[in-house]
Amino acid sequence: MVKKKHFLKKFESTEEMDRFLETHDLGDYVKKYGKITYPKIKKINLDLPEWFLKELELEASRAGIARQPLIKLWLLQKLDEERKKRGT
Repeated sequence: MVKKKHFLKKFESTEEMDRFLETHDLGDYVKKYGKITYPKIKKINLDLPEWFLKELELEASRAGIARQPLIKLWLLQKLDEERKKRGT
Protein backbone atom coordinates (compact mmCIF):
# COMPACT_ATOMS: atom_id res chain seq x y z
CA MET A 1 0.00 0.00 0.00
CA VAL A 2 1.34 3.42 -0.99
CA LYS A 3 1.16 5.97 1.77
CA LYS A 4 -0.07 9.31 0.51
CA LYS A 5 1.32 12.62 1.71
CA HIS A 6 -1.12 14.91 3.47
CA PHE A 7 -1.95 18.28 2.02
CA LEU A 8 -1.89 20.95 4.70
CA LYS A 9 -2.57 24.41 3.35
CA LYS A 10 -2.39 27.16 5.91
CA PHE A 11 -4.49 30.23 5.26
CA GLU A 12 -3.94 33.70 6.70
CA SER A 13 -7.66 34.43 6.64
CA THR A 14 -11.07 33.02 5.83
CA GLU A 15 -11.10 35.26 2.76
CA GLU A 16 -7.87 33.66 1.49
CA MET A 17 -9.34 30.19 2.08
CA ASP A 18 -12.51 31.15 0.19
CA ARG A 19 -10.45 32.40 -2.78
CA PHE A 20 -8.49 29.14 -2.79
CA LEU A 21 -11.65 27.03 -2.68
CA GLU A 22 -13.22 29.06 -5.51
CA THR A 23 -10.21 28.58 -7.79
CA HIS A 24 -9.11 25.00 -7.06
CA ASP A 25 -10.71 21.61 -7.56
CA LEU A 26 -10.41 19.81 -4.23
CA GLY A 27 -10.92 16.49 -5.99
CA ASP A 28 -7.42 16.83 -7.46
CA TYR A 29 -5.94 17.32 -4.00
CA VAL A 30 -7.86 14.38 -2.55
CA LYS A 31 -6.54 12.15 -5.35
CA LYS A 32 -2.99 13.40 -4.86
CA TYR A 33 -2.79 13.64 -1.05
CA GLY A 34 -5.68 11.51 0.19
CA LYS A 35 -6.84 14.03 2.78
CA ILE A 36 -7.40 17.75 3.10
CA THR A 37 -7.04 19.54 6.42
CA TYR A 38 -9.24 22.57 6.93
CA PRO A 39 -8.53 25.45 9.30
CA LYS A 40 -9.63 24.89 12.86
CA ILE A 41 -13.02 26.52 13.38
CA LYS A 42 -14.27 27.58 16.77
CA LYS A 43 -17.98 28.24 17.22
CA ILE A 44 -19.30 31.11 19.28
CA ASN A 45 -22.74 32.18 20.40
CA LEU A 46 -23.75 35.74 19.72
CA ASP A 47 -26.96 37.21 21.09
CA LEU A 48 -28.32 40.03 18.94
CA PRO A 49 -31.59 41.93 18.96
CA GLU A 50 -34.14 40.85 16.37
CA TRP A 51 -33.97 44.18 14.54
CA PHE A 52 -30.20 43.75 14.20
CA LEU A 53 -30.60 40.31 12.64
CA LYS A 54 -33.17 41.67 10.19
CA GLU A 55 -30.72 44.39 9.14
CA LEU A 56 -27.98 41.79 8.70
CA GLU A 57 -30.30 39.64 6.59
CA LEU A 58 -31.12 42.63 4.41
CA GLU A 59 -27.45 43.51 3.88
CA ALA A 60 -26.56 39.87 3.20
CA SER A 61 -29.37 39.65 0.66
CA ARG A 62 -28.11 42.81 -1.08
CA ALA A 63 -24.61 41.32 -1.21
CA GLY A 64 -25.96 38.00 -2.50
CA ILE A 65 -24.47 35.95 0.33
CA ALA A 66 -25.72 34.35 3.54
CA ARG A 67 -25.67 36.14 6.88
CA GLN A 68 -22.76 34.21 8.41
CA PRO A 69 -20.25 34.89 5.58
CA LEU A 70 -21.25 38.57 5.67
CA ILE A 71 -20.56 38.76 9.42
CA LYS A 72 -17.20 37.00 8.94
CA LEU A 73 -16.26 39.36 6.12
CA TRP A 74 -17.18 42.47 8.11
CA LEU A 75 -15.32 41.24 11.18
CA LEU A 76 -12.24 40.47 9.09
CA GLN A 77 -12.38 43.92 7.48
CA LYS A 78 -12.64 45.57 10.90
CA LEU A 79 -9.72 43.52 12.25
CA ASP A 80 -7.63 44.53 9.24
CA GLU A 81 -8.51 48.22 9.81
CA GLU A 82 -7.51 48.00 13.46
CA ARG A 83 -4.26 46.21 12.58
CA LYS A 84 -3.41 48.95 10.07
CA LYS A 85 -4.13 51.68 12.65
CA ARG A 86 -1.64 50.06 15.04
CA GLY A 87 0.85 49.52 12.25
CA THR A 88 1.10 45.78 12.77
